[in-house]
Order: sequence, then structure tokens, then C-alpha cells
Amino acid sequence: MNTRKSLFLTLFVFLLTCSTKLLAHPSWGIVVDDNGCIYFADVMHNGDGTLWRLDPNTEELEAVFEKFHAHQIYINNKNEIFAGIAIWRTGEIEGEGHNYLFKYETNTKTLDTLLFTDDWDEFHGQNFALSNDYKNIYFSMNKQLHIKPLDGKTKPLLDREFDRVSALTTDVEGNLWITDSRHNNGTLFKWNKTEGLVEISNNLMPQNPKNPIFEEKNHQLFYDIAFSHDQRPLITENANRTITKINNDGTPEVVYTSKLF
Repeated sequence: MNTRKSLFLTLFVFLLTCSTKLLAHPSWGIVVDDNGCIYFADVMHNGDGTLWRLDPNTEELEAVFEKFHAHQIYINNKNEIFAGIAIWRTGEIEGEGHNYLFKYETNTKTLDTLLFTDDWDEFHGQNFALSNDYKNIYFSMNKQLHIKPLDGKTKPLLDREFDRVSALTTDVEGNLWITDSRHNNGTLFKWNKTEGLVEISNNLMPQNPKNPIFEEKNHQLFYDIAFSHDQRPLITENANRTITKINNDGTPEVVYTSKLF
């Protein structure tokens, strides 16, 4: 699952995200295939969003799919992209929305629907992560974390409530990492079956940012989790527009702050 995780990609994600004031392509999820092509999920283009493909050699930008509102995407060693999507529009889609898990094979350009449900307790496509064997989905809904086997029923992962889960991911060892934008002023957690849930670091979300992308407190969030070359967690937030590395002792170290446009 860690093929998408590098400092360069995280910087690229954050620069794209911070361009919302210019109405450019605000990206949440981003991956790179074996050919160096960049795929990113534009959450605002054409209403419901677009999955873009950027070839850095030719600088060609291609809209792979429209009406594709994905926050997080993953790529495996077969160049297959996994994307979770949650669609809900006032007056058009009632109830709990349409929730999908897609698999897109970049070499053959084919799209498969692995999962669809209109029951968000069964699966919600906004914040999700995949286990390293691609057999289980982790997702957040109603302040709880859930686990769903692709061939089975959903059940709670933990018997606790979070405040505002903003991003999930797994690392090369299979640990699940969780950001909560509200708990203890912004917290990074790690979970595995052996250790359970561990609070790695807190006070990570700026409380009085000077130049946030969004003025509304409710929209000041963590955006993604990645890993440095030495496998330290990197988290992005849109309040002070930073990338922060979490050291082994849990102390945060800001490694990048985006410039204002």
C-alpha cells in the first residue's frame, strides 16, 4: 500500500490542494504508476469531481473519469488504482448517498466496481484505507472506525468514538494510521491488532492560523498521511498549510509550509 507514499507526492498533493483559491485542480488523493504518470482525484472539477492523468514527460493532462469525487486513492504493484467514492446531492440522491469502491487498471484502462451500497454503515467512500493484502477495507462513519472484508459483512474495528477522522492509510507493516482533526487539538493515531490504538502525537492542528485556506474552523482539517524515506509519518493540514513529520518520540517537525498565492 505504500507505493503512493513519498515526500515528493505529499508536497505535490498539498500544492494542488492549496491552489483552491485559484480554482485550479484541488487534489486530495494522488498516486504515481510505474511509468511515472500521476493520477489525482480533483474533488471540484465538473461538479462531482474528476480523476486526472498527468504525463510528466509530455505534460499531457487527460480526464480519465468525470463525476469521480474521490478523497483517497491507492495504487498497487500491478498499477491498479483503488478509489472510494461517496456521492450525495441535495434533492437528487436521498438517504445515505451512493458509496462505491472502484478498481481502475491503468494499463488496460478498465474500471471495475468492487463494491456499491447506499447504506453508509456498510461502507462509506469518503475516508478509507486498504489492508496490504487488499482483502479488508477500513473506513470511518458516525465517529467510529469500521472494517469490511471485501467478501463479508462490516463490523466495528474499535469500541470508541473519534471526534473528526480526516484521513486513513496503512503502512508497509500493515499498521493503520488515523488523523483526528479535533481530538486533543489534532491527533495522529496508530492501530494494529497487537498494540491496539496508540496516540502517537497531538496538538498538531493550529488553533489560530494566520492565513488559512478556509476561514471556517469546521473546514480546517488534516488532508492526508504519507511517509518519509525512513518511514516516519508525514501529515498535511490546511490551516497553516504545512507538512509535518512526526519523529520517533512523537514530536512534530514542520518540513514544508506552502507560500500564499
